[in-house]
Amino acid sequence: MALCCPVFRMAMGEATPIAVSEPIESALLEAVQRARQTPGADRILLPSGTIRLSKTLVLTREDDGLIIEPADPTQPCWVSGSTLLNAETWERLANDERPIWQAKIPGDGPEVRSLFFEGKSLTRARSRGFVQRAAPPETMPYRFRRAIDERHVYLPPEAVAAIPDFSGAVMRIVPKYPWTMHLLPMSQVDREHGLVWSAVPGTYPMLPPAFAQFPGGSLWIENVMAVLDEPGEWVFDATTRLLSLWPPDSEAPGDRVGVPRLTELVRIEGVVDEANLEDLPVRGITLRGISFAHANAYAWEEDKTGWGLQHDWEMYDRPTAMVRLRGTEDCRIENCRFVNSGAAGLRIDLHGQRNEVRHCEFTHLGGVGVLLAGYGMGFKDVNRENVIADNRFSHLGEIWWHSPAIFAWQSGHNQIVHNRIHDLPYSGIVVSTRTQLSVSGDKESSKTARWDEVLFHLETRGRSWEDREPLMHGRHNEIGWNDISRVMGIMGDGNAIYISGTGTGNRVHHNFIHDVVSPNMNAAIRCDDDQNEVTIDHNVIARVCGEGFIWKGRCDLVNNLVFALRSRTPDGGRTEHARGFLVLSGAPVTGSVVKQNVFVGTEPRFPILYEYDEPWEKQGRKQPAVRLASCESDHNLYWNPGNSGWAADFFKKQRARGIEKHSVFADPKLTNPKANDFTFSPDSPAAALGIEPIDLSAVGPRAETEK
Repeated sequence: MALCCPVFRMAMGEATPIAVSEPIESALLEAVQRARQTPGADRILLPSGTIRLSKTLVLTREDDGLIIEPADPTQPCWVSGSTLLNAETWERLANDERPIWQAKIPGDGPEVRSLFFEGKSLTRARSRGFVQRAAPPETMPYRFRRAIDERHVYLPPEAVAAIPDFSGAVMRIVPKYPWTMHLLPMSQVDREHGLVWSAVPGTYPMLPPAFAQFPGGSLWIENVMAVLDEPGEWVFDATTRLLSLWPPDSEAPGDRVGVPRLTELVRIEGVVDEANLEDLPVRGITLRGISFAHANAYAWEEDKTGWGLQHDWEMYDRPTAMVRLRGTEDCRIENCRFVNSGAAGLRIDLHGQRNEVRHCEFTHLGGVGVLLAGYGMGFKDVNRENVIADNRFSHLGEIWWHSPAIFAWQSGHNQIVHNRIHDLPYSGIVVSTRTQLSVSGDKESSKTARWDEVLFHLETRGRSWEDREPLMHGRHNEIGWNDISRVMGIMGDGNAIYISGTGTGNRVHHNFIHDVVSPNMNAAIRCDDDQNEVTIDHNVIARVCGEGFIWKGRCDLVNNLVFALRSRTPDGGRTEHARGFLVLSGAPVTGSVVKQNVFVGTEPRFPILYEYDEPWEKQGRKQPAVRLASCESDHNLYWNPGNSGWAADFFKKQRARGIEKHSVFADPKLTNPKANDFTFSPDSPAAALGIEPIDLSAVGPRAETEK
């Protein structure tokens, strides 16, 4: 029986809050309408409980200044994108030893890509891992062969044998370049030869990964009954709309299963004008103290080649997150939770200025935590000056493994500070604009570019980074006081902090990057291809499997401390990347500053430096030598208690080239690195070199009174 949910107003100072008396969607929608029609009504108070939405709640310019928050902040207030199935909906699958229950899902809902049991996310049925073939089988006639590309892959015979029926199957695959992964429909399968066609193209050819370690395989088959073999797994047949579930406790599901109806729960949306330089944003809306959950995962789309962000880690201007700000200024998301969802957490799209995301939790999500994504390369620089501060990010990318915690794409002048990030399958923080200059739109991010503006700007210029920098707006971001650990749990070639192909003036400072045990970790801090003018200072890197700093342009590294890089994981396995504390592996770094840094090795043979002493080749093209001697490098402190000659050859070679003349090899006398106290004892040689101690006490989220 439906409940009657009156909406009433009550006085509070000069404002007139409107309270929703019951946690029901219709009451919330009525409250929004009343707030629009009531002068002075600037606040909607939500009841405790769960409001289940069937349609996206859209707030517009009519709602400027509106605050939505719980009436009682001590009680849980949830907004969910799922509907609960009735106990009567379920039937036990007959003649099957497995305790599988089935329910018919109404046809007016979306394809089920996520499922929830007692409020928590469940994993879709998945096979064991396989490795895709590197070539067609020799027995396959040439006239039937297809090249391995973005739509075609060959399964090994054991994968074909394991799946008697591929109807509705989805393949999860790490392709040739392991910095991304695909979730693609297996549209057609040639069982004799293992050839799979996908109606939706991936990003890269679906060859086995060119590098990185995937001991459990690089291809998995999902969403077929043959692999529904563990408690908590499920399968959805989109043709019959039949949902099959092995409940986590193997008991009848009852009314404990939530099926998502939405990916996007709330959208705050102004008027955006892609064709012109000005928008009409929403202003001043606040969401406070709300828990958002149970949204559907967003599927990659057939026609989105060129619309991905960098390596298709996210999508341009798409409803992939539970809460979306699109054309906004001065909005605030405070003390909210984004949990147990197949979707991403929050995205701020296109025009987004001076918005703040503070004291929120992002955990157990299918995609990224927070995405800042402006307009593509061009003159429109309107995603900027946002604050992402004092938040907690963990267990993200549970569906899309390549998801960073925080991703700023074509977004600048932001503060990404005092966040805690841990337990991720890929990178921690990414700042990027990387766009391939392909007018045809067939390359990564190439359709996002504002080509009329790009071509006009470049008409009388070259193609250098300096020429293109005015079009790349991920500049002057502050990334500081973040605590990052246990990232890179699955994917390859990722980093704790990554900046690439974007604008000038980014600063990475006072971050604590530590205890990363993945064998696939690349570098703690990496300024990758097509990147210059980044300042990296006062960071502490400790106990990381991988490399310290990679940079491929003019960047400054000042007063950082790197302690105990590892070439072996704690269980004794080798790491993929252990070239050095300092890695120069790309474009010339001429003019960079490397001063007042501390490098402490605990492995006797871990290299200090990787550089190209001589010209080298990349994809058949000659590249110039890349040497530390092209930098201003001096007054650094090196130490390795297990190898007294660790820096001897390094000093000899670099001093002959005119650098490192005042650097020393000596014990820095760290106070207590085991307890994460990397300050110096009074008798440390650091002070004489001008090296400042780095206090980690301010790292990570602050209490609200500390801001």
